[in-house]
Amino acid sequence: MRFTPAALHDALSSDITPSRYWIAFSGGVDSMVLLHALAALREHINNARLCVVHVNHGLSPKAGQWADRCARQCAELSLSFTLCEVDAAPAAGESPEAAARNARYRALAELVQGDDCLLTAHHQDDQAETLLLQLLRGAGPKGLAAMPMLSEFSRGWHARPLLGFRREALIAYAEANGLSWLEDESNFDTRLERNFLRHEILPRLKQHFPGLASTLSRSARRCAEAAEILQAQAQADLQSLQLSVDTLSVKGLRALGEVRARNVLHDWIHARALPVPSEAQLQELWRSVIGAGQDAVPLLQWPGAEARRYRDALYVMRPLLDFDATIQCEWDLAAPLALPGLGRLRVQAGIGAGVSRDFLQGKRLSVRFRQGGERLCVAGREGHHSLKKLFQEAAVPPWQRVRIPLLFAADELVAVSGHWVACSFAARAGQEGILFPLEDNSRTMPLR
Repeated sequence: MRFTPAALHDALSSDITPSRYWIAFSGGVDSMVLLHALAALREHINNARLCVVHVNHGLSPKAGQWADRCARQCAELSLSFTLCEVDAAPAAGESPEAAARNARYRALAELVQGDDCLLTAHHQDDQAETLLLQLLRGAGPKGLAAMPMLSEFSRGWHARPLLGFRREALIAYAEANGLSWLEDESNFDTRLERNFLRHEILPRLKQHFPGLASTLSRSARRCAEAAEILQAQAQADLQSLQLSVDTLSVKGLRALGEVRARNVLHDWIHARALPVPSEAQLQELWRSVIGAGQDAVPLLQWPGAEARRYRDALYVMRPLLDFDATIQCEWDLAAPLALPGLGRLRVQAGIGAGVSRDFLQGKRLSVRFRQGGERLCVAGREGHHSLKKLFQEAAVPPWQRVRIPLLFAADELVAVSGHWVACSFAARAGQEGILFPLEDNSRTMPLR
């Protein structure tokens, strides 16, 4: 397909009407073509403002020169120019390519506001490279969908209007219009995965399959459609599985079978902004956690998350922080009490609920944690009951029980935060009471 400003206008999504376009401009041929064609269209894009952003990764000795040249090119076209400087040094175990990409998109996300659209110059050959990279990494349909034409990004959108055009068409446009562009020497370093495919593998494949780029782009679109169907299926299945925001039914997952269950788990974990386990970890989750016996309390961990099970409930959460259950803290209630590894215990006033303020007069509270053998006469029930039994009745998972603050007056158990009050200390109807919520990771567990 021949590239022209008119063809670009047709490729810009009609599904959105941004008030501002941010053009990601590296100075390379692809982004130079995008910039030049958009400048020619500025009177025909619904009065949207055109703003240009160049991200300086600081990885090349020429980075400063490139930024200056990009600024001059924008000035020649009378376009607003913004320079973002980022630290693209890779973290331990992170590839240089991934580090630069992540740093770049973090900077771009800061710029994009509501009703803004980021435009990047990814084209059909980039799409083919991305699909092959994902295939070689063992990706599923979502990964093989490669790059979408339009997606949500930060507070606005991210569009790739050049995805329908070959690299050759963009170069032909640049040469026909006398454009000059930058060449980043790192683009020829075949030690990098994408460059190896671009310079060593794809040219040879194109000799035998001339339509390779368009064919792979078509495959990417079909994978995107399959991924959309899988996500819709996961959302439909989730409706019957969710016991709470944090838990799914093990029985329900088993009834779905392994394939559909793993599909739901992948979607659910991702939606909760937790690190998604690998395929092998999802298989292990199915086998050792979901497949465990009814009385088991299994644990599966992967970087940044863990899965636990209690009875019919599957929990997937951030790893529990280290916590010393032997600590004892005196508390005068004057200020919230920080509990390392748990959060903050604070005072909340209530009427006819919680611990009677009158009953606490002259008594100093201490906060402890379950050691075993604790008993409580619960308000509204007869007799003393072991905490173990109470926790079992309330279906409190074992790993949470030792992390729940117990409030004592001298050696008498007064309340269990988030759960029960001793009958001898409970506020009566109309009487002023005190509740002791534990604030944990921005969640509040009120004392019932």
